[in-house]
Amino acid sequence: MQLKSDKSNHSRWVLSLVILGVVALSVFVLSQTSSETGVTAGVSKTYDLNVPTVITAAQIDYTQVLDQQGQQVYKDSLVSLYLSSHMGKPHLIYAYKNPLEGRLQTDLFFLHIYVKDNITLKNQAAYLNLDFFKSPEIITHNGVSYSVFDRLLEHANYPKATLDIDDIAYINTGRYRSGMGRSHDIAKLRLDPSLILQNKYTNSLDSLTLTLKASAFEKIRTKRNDAIARGLLITDDDDYVKGSLSYQGKTLDTELRLKGDWTDHLLDDRKWSYRFLIQDGHTLNGMRKVSVQHPKTRNYLWEWLYNKALTAQDIIGLRYDFVNFTIKTTSNTNIHTTGVGVMALEESFDKILIEHNRRRAGVIVAFDESYLWNERAKEYDLNLPVREVASTLQSARIAPIKVYNQNKVLSDPALAKQFATAKSMLDGLRKGDYKISEVFDLDKLSSFVALTNLFGGAHGMIWHNIRVYYNPITNKLEPISYDSNSGVALEGIIQYPFSEKDPIYTAAVLEKLERFSQNEFVNTLIATHKTELLRLNKDLSYELGNGIDLTILEHNSNFIKKAINPSDIISAGLQSIDEQQLEVALENLSDYPVAITGLSHTDGRTLGTTTKDSVVLGKRQKKTIRFDLNRYFVNAFVSKKNKKGSFNYPKDVAKLRVNHQIEVIDLPRKAPIAPFALESDLQDFTSTYKDWETPNYDSFDFIIKDSENSLRIAGGAYTLDQTLVIPKSMVLTIEAGVSLDFKKGASLISKSAIKAIGTATSPIVFESKDHSGGGIFVDNTNTISTLTHCVFESLSYPSSELWNLSGGVNFHESEVKLDEVTFKNNRSEDALNIIRSSFVMTNSQFENTQSDAFDGDFVDGRISNSTFTNAGNDGIDISGSILYLEDITVVNPSDKAISAGENSQISGQNIVVNGGEIGVVSKDLSKVALYSLRITNTRLGLSAFQKKSEYGTATITINDLLLTNVEEAHLIEVDSQLLIDGEAVTTVSNSVIDQMYGKEYGKSSR
Repeated sequence: MQLKSDKSNHSRWVLSLVILGVVALSVFVLSQTSSETGVTAGVSKTYDLNVPTVITAAQIDYTQVLDQQGQQVYKDSLVSLYLSSHMGKPHLIYAYKNPLEGRLQTDLFFLHIYVKDNITLKNQAAYLNLDFFKSPEIITHNGVSYSVFDRLLEHANYPKATLDIDDIAYINTGRYRSGMGRSHDIAKLRLDPSLILQNKYTNSLDSLTLTLKASAFEKIRTKRNDAIARGLLITDDDDYVKGSLSYQGKTLDTELRLKGDWTDHLLDDRKWSYRFLIQDGHTLNGMRKVSVQHPKTRNYLWEWLYNKALTAQDIIGLRYDFVNFTIKTTSNTNIHTTGVGVMALEESFDKILIEHNRRRAGVIVAFDESYLWNERAKEYDLNLPVREVASTLQSARIAPIKVYNQNKVLSDPALAKQFATAKSMLDGLRKGDYKISEVFDLDKLSSFVALTNLFGGAHGMIWHNIRVYYNPITNKLEPISYDSNSGVALEGIIQYPFSEKDPIYTAAVLEKLERFSQNEFVNTLIATHKTELLRLNKDLSYELGNGIDLTILEHNSNFIKKAINPSDIISAGLQSIDEQQLEVALENLSDYPVAITGLSHTDGRTLGTTTKDSVVLGKRQKKTIRFDLNRYFVNAFVSKKNKKGSFNYPKDVAKLRVNHQIEVIDLPRKAPIAPFALESDLQDFTSTYKDWETPNYDSFDFIIKDSENSLRIAGGAYTLDQTLVIPKSMVLTIEAGVSLDFKKGASLISKSAIKAIGTATSPIVFESKDHSGGGIFVDNTNTISTLTHCVFESLSYPSSELWNLSGGVNFHESEVKLDEVTFKNNRSEDALNIIRSSFVMTNSQFENTQSDAFDGDFVDGRISNSTFTNAGNDGIDISGSILYLEDITVVNPSDKAISAGENSQISGQNIVVNGGEIGVVSKDLSKVALYSLRITNTRLGLSAFQKKSEYGTATITINDLLLTNVEEAHLIEVDSQLLIDGEAVTTVSNSVIDQMYGKEYGKSSR
């Protein structure tokens, strides 16, 4: 180490401090203190990361137990014993009057459980030894203070997971101390099973009955026996047999086969895993592809709770439930019924899953496991041991990428293109051509990874278990929940495959790990589902004896807190010091980027700042940095001997601290500095982030940057011949009189709000004069966009070689207000497509659109005083949305003037439809309610029906209806409804859809 300070420099420091008034400054600086655990400016702050998570639902309410005198199994002058069930598991509870005296304060508990003669304990144990000692919980009950202890009745030597009280002959318990014998002895205490209602409960689950021919079941049995003999199950399409399922009063035809890879799905005598394909367009609880399996294959209730947690964060999760499963086999002579018992019911992968999770239909892809399982089968066949290290054939690096519903996808050009795009993205990711933050929706992926860590679901992030949805709107991949095997205690933070060396991903996951590990989040999650969780826990525990242990969530939450907030984050060693700068060699000891924020004294005074605005150390990175010392530095080291400020090496180094914190996590930390240099490594961490959404506004001469967060296009005519990308957290203002001509496939893509405010005399025009340009995409903005007096003419859709949207103008998760806006002669499927957004549109016109004029998906909006003329398909088309209409005119639509689908609601008044095929349509659980509706010169006035089996029937309510020159007034499917002025019209068909979509009415649906 080089020490550059000398006596002359020291004299100058002291003189400066004297001149400026050392006493006053010392008082000021001393008031600005901070400790190494997060105390700033004299104010203490409690950080959740420093506080253990405790799930209140996982704790026994001892006052309630003491209220249940019927659960008391023993009482003497020292203690009362209670037998209680909590979360499906039996507990023995000891209640002593407080305070404890004598040996009751220090003695251990002995608890020996003797089982009945018909029960064989593991390891030939004579009894189950559950001796324990723990600190009591002090409670007050009816004005009396008690010290309460409890012991969970579980033991590894018992053949089941949880002790069945019926199996216990008696217990011996009491208190003892080694070398001093027993101070309290309770012998041969018998426990009454009825006290915890183990034999007085009928579960609340629905029944699911499979009926199939005996010959079909024999084929399944043979396949199962072969798999057990071989050690794994290899399936193909020839394995399917026919049967039927009875559920909630309905009988559904199905094809079925065994499912699972390892034989854990088949080992039980009755509970084998099955895959069902519901036939004829029907669904079971809205699902077309479902599985039933032993609840233990997904760790009982954990998979259910895991999926609930994911879907609450807008992550694609599977519907997961439990049923009482029965199998009936039929032959010419008899019917044989087998009660299988409680089974888990799990959704499989198709478009219904995606639509149920409120996404635009898109492909689902995964890595094909066939190489892996074929090689394992070969190893079994040749009596070879399973490899400890995966071979080439068992690697994700060469596994083919498959698509679900392959035949349908490959025969549909649009879906085939989506698959090609998704496949190239996933393939490029594993080959290192992309970073994971480039191809995945980072918000959803980071939430998925953080929640999977909280639940200990590492199994679901093994490469051959990941399932991925390609979102055709965002051109991003999204994770899908599958086979997490949650409920496992974490031993290390789990990361998504192929996520290495991506700091953007790392920061996003870190932020979500902090959020989802918080005590409040975990307890809110449990409280939200507590009623249903307790019911299901009781249902499963009654038959299977496995209650959910919520303390796993406590452990994992606290493990995450420790992992992202370890005891030490950096190490520091002094390199050199002079009167102006201090140089320190730093090493990041953590797995996360660390920001260095300053230099301080142990008493909290600020002594220096980094020479750069921000210094960040990457994972395990080493770096030497310099601190600029403030001019009062030496005054922090006043000599007790001469009362003068003087920095003395090496002893005063112990008073220095490097201020730092893990990036993203707002928890200040301080690290000591060693008085000697550490080995330094100046290698800088570099990365590139280049894809279709890389900001490039500074490449355009007509973009004016008014401030850090404000961009502007001044009035004038401009050509856009390459795609313009605006980043997040800015605002793009487009002034009146701007004319933007889109050429050569160029589009405008903005992650920020757009303010385009034209005037009647000076509108803003977005057009493609030579019909070669793209369109506009506004995505996930923080503030509302406003469009006034704008014209969108001859636009196509935003696209690249890999990705395209359906609308000429698109708003996704971006609030927008439109007024006096015109869309005409578009070359895209939709003129305006708004998705998962709220909006208001007034005084606007749509003319000569190629397909739908306005298309809204999962929106909440209002349209008033607007016209829709010559739509190539529908005038107004919404799905999964809420829409209010007022003073609307739709002229000559090629298909429907107004269409509500997929559980939408349309209300409004003063609607005029003139010409075209169909007036108003409500389908698939949608509701349309209109006042003052005029329909003229159309073939069909009104129609309500069910198109998709996963939805239901539809309704239309009209008050003040006038139909003029309409060929067919209405076409209403049986069970759907049309009310005109309060009176229901007669339904005419149970298959309206057979007459729609160009078959008799409307335009062919492509």
